[in-house]
Amino acid sequence: MKLIIAEKNDAARQIAERLSTGKPKKDKVYNTAIYRFEWKGEECVTIGLAGHILAPDFCDSVLFDKKLGWYSVTEDGEMLPADMPDGLARPPYDTKRKPFLADGISIKGWKLESLPYLTWAPVIKLPAEKELIRSLKNLAKKSDSVIIATDFDREGELIGSDALNKVREVAPDLPVARAQYSSFTKAEITQAFDNLVSLDQNLADAGESRQHIDLIWGAVLTRYLTLAKFGGFGNVRSAGRVQTPTLALVVERERERMAFVPEDYWQIRGMGAAQGAAEDDRFKIAHKTARFTDKDAAETAYGHVDGVATATVAAVTKRSRKQQPPTPFATTSLQAAAAAEGISPARTMRIAESLYMAGLISYPRVDNTVYPATLDLGAVVSDLAKINPALAPVCKKVLAGPMKPTRGKVETTDHPPIYPTGEGDLPGDAHGSRDHREHQARARRERRAVRGLGRCARDPGFPRGVPVWTQARRADAAAGAGRYGRRVRH
Repeated sequence: MKLIIAEKNDAARQIAERLSTGKPKKDKVYNTAIYRFEWKGEECVTIGLAGHILAPDFCDSVLFDKKLGWYSVTEDGEMLPADMPDGLARPPYDTKRKPFLADGISIKGWKLESLPYLTWAPVIKLPAEKELIRSLKNLAKKSDSVIIATDFDREGELIGSDALNKVREVAPDLPVARAQYSSFTKAEITQAFDNLVSLDQNLADAGESRQHIDLIWGAVLTRYLTLAKFGGFGNVRSAGRVQTPTLALVVERERERMAFVPEDYWQIRGMGAAQGAAEDDRFKIAHKTARFTDKDAAETAYGHVDGVATATVAAVTKRSRKQQPPTPFATTSLQAAAAAEGISPARTMRIAESLYMAGLISYPRVDNTVYPATLDLGAVVSDLAKINPALAPVCKKVLAGPMKPTRGKVETTDHPPIYPTGEGDLPGDAHGSRDHREHQARARRERRAVRGLGRCARDPGFPRGVPVWTQARRADAAAGAGRYGRRVRH
C-alpha cells in the first residue's frame, strides 16, 4: 500500500479524486478521515493533516555538568546540548529559591532570572495533533512506501518533514518521495505524481528555523513584559517576531491620524450631456476650483450657475495615455487588488485558499510574478472559455495571438503566479455564501452612490445645464478615517 500524506483533509480528498481510476472510498482510521483508491494498479490511501502536527517548545530546565557542559533532558531521557554564553552564572548558586536548582536553572516558571537562560535553551518538538499522529503511524505500519504531498513551500516542506519523522518511528526503512504541485487540476496532480522528487530538507530546516525564532523571541519578550506588568509597569502585553513590528506601524499611523487637523471644504460637481444624447452618454464635470475652503466663495460660485439649463463647451482638450497591462498576481498584489474592492487581506486569503482547494486557482501564497515556460497558458485560456461562456469572446481574441504574457520583477521557481486553472467547481452553496452576498450588497451601494440628484447651476467658470450639488465633508478622510460631513443642498 502506498501512503500519501497531504496537508489538509480537503487536499487528501482532491488528490484521491484526481488520481483514482474509479471513485475513492472514504474511510476512517480511528477518528481521522482517509481516502482509499487504486492508482496504476496499486492500492493507495491519502491522509490529510491539520497543518503542523508538532509544536516547538522548551524543556523544563537547563542543567550544567563540568564535563558535559550545559544541556537539557527531554521527557524521553534524551540529552540535548545547550550552547550557553560564558557570561551566564553556573551552579552552585547562592540561593535555592526558584528558578535556581542544585544543578541548573528551571525555565518552566516565569521568573526574571531564568530569561537569559531561556534565550539559549534547546528547542524540542512536542505533539500538537496526537490523534492524527496516532492514525499516521497506524497507516505507516501497513504501507510499502510514502509520498509527501503537502503544499510546496517552506511551511509545507516542514509539515511533511515532521510527518515523515513520525512515520520513521514505526517504519524506519520505508521508501519516501515528494510530490510537488501548484494546483489541484488533474493534469497538475498527475504530472506531480508521475515525476516524484526527494524531500527538500534544507527548505524544511529553513521553516523550522523560523519556528525557533518565533518561539524564542515571543517566549522571552512576552514573559519579560508580563513580569514587568507584575512589577507595576503597565498592562499585560505580548510580543512576537511579526506582531511587535506590526504593532509599531499601527501605533505610528494612529499617532499621525490623531495629530491630523481636519478642515471643511466644498465642491461643485455634476453630470452633463449633449442635447439629444442618451442617458448613458452623460459625462462628469466639475468646477475649475477643485475645492473651496471658503463657504461664501463656494455659494457665490454656485449662485452663478443656479437655474441654468444649458451650457456651452468652450474648448476641448485631448490627450492620450498609455496604460501598461497588469503583471501576474502574487500574494501581495492580490491582497492589494482585493483591498481596493473592500475585502480585507485576511478574508482575501481565506477566499483564495478555498478557491485553491476547489481547484479553481493555483497556489495563492507566492512571490513569483513571471509565468514559467512550462505553463501552457493557451490551454488555460481555452479551458476558461469552456467553463464560462461569457469569457469565450475575450478568450478567442487572446488565443488568436500572439500570446505574450506580462512579467513582473520577481521570478522564483517554486510556484507560478496566481492564475485561474480553468478547472474545478464552486461548492453547491457558494452563491449563497457570505462572500457572494457581500459582493452583491457592495454592488447595490455603488449603484445608489452614483444616482445623486441635484439642481442646475450657473457660474462663469462652470459649464451650464449640469446637475450639481455642494458638499461639505471632513478632510480627515485623508488621514484614513474615512468620515464625511453633511451634504449641503441649495
